[in-house]
Amino acid sequence: MGRPTRIQYPGACYHIVLHGNNRQDVFLTNQDRRYFLNLLKSYKERFELNVYAYCLLSNAVHLLIETRQANLSRAMQGLGTIYTKYFNRQHETTGHVFQGRYKALLVEKESCLLAVSRHIHLEPTRAGLKEKPWRYPWSSCVSYVEFGEQDARVGAAPVLRALAKNRLKQSVLYLHYLKERLKDPEMHELPIVRGLFVGTPDFAAAAGGMAVPSDGSDALEAARGILKEMAGKHGIDEEALLGRSQWREITRVRKQAIYRMWKEARAGVSDIGRIFNRTPSAVSQLIRSVELASSPN
Repeated sequence: MGRPTRIQYPGACYHIVLHGNNRQDVFLTNQDRRYFLNLLKSYKERFELNVYAYCLLSNAVHLLIETRQANLSRAMQGLGTIYTKYFNRQHETTGHVFQGRYKALLVEKESCLLAVSRHIHLEPTRAGLKEKPWRYPWSSCVSYVEFGEQDARVGAAPVLRALAKNRLKQSVLYLHYLKERLKDPEMHELPIVRGLFVGTPDFAAAAGGMAVPSDGSDALEAARGILKEMAGKHGIDEEALLGRSQWREITRVRKQAIYRMWKEARAGVSDIGRIFNRTPSAVSQLIRSVELASSPN
């Protein structure tokens, strides 16, 4: 039996879990964790995601995200691929870092965001770590319980509105909400329906029919539009941009076009590679070179 198709639609909310391949660690250093979180921020912006909560354990990642478009698969595929390349390069290893297909439970946003955020923030306790969940440095919990500077990766406000209107009161009540569950040694599981949904049976029935096919054709069309725009703007023939010319101006515009296809059209590196007849690795290197050139020292 084939694996089930992901349910994707604009506004869908997911509890995502990525496990290390063969239960191995996916983070060996704090640098690894920082790289993943920076990558998460980049993909949040690129794919227009709302990241409500996250928790990084040594051998797993837990996320609570909402997709404004029907693009979960493309976003997660890119995130996993880029991190795997980084990890293997950084630690001189090869092969898969994450285990098979990631787990994605569709969450009933109206009633379960709060419960899923707490479930994620209590993962360090389930893993046997001694730190209090609100002191654990590699989760978004601090953005919920502390009033002040917030993590730019996380949008806690939509979740906390279920507790109170005042931000300070929200923080106090959320901390109480966490401690309340810590008193329960069994830490009851989430209301999971059919192994695919977090919420009520009615939500599961309704969400199951809301899938929107996403074959990437919109991204490809937008990418080709960028190619045409760049060629016209700079007075360069499209064939020259697609070719192998190393003339400085053509090379510069080609890099910009590829970067815009990736950043603005959200086309994958494999699709861009097919347009330019380059390998995905070569496209990734060009994108990386543009990002490095534009980043502050």
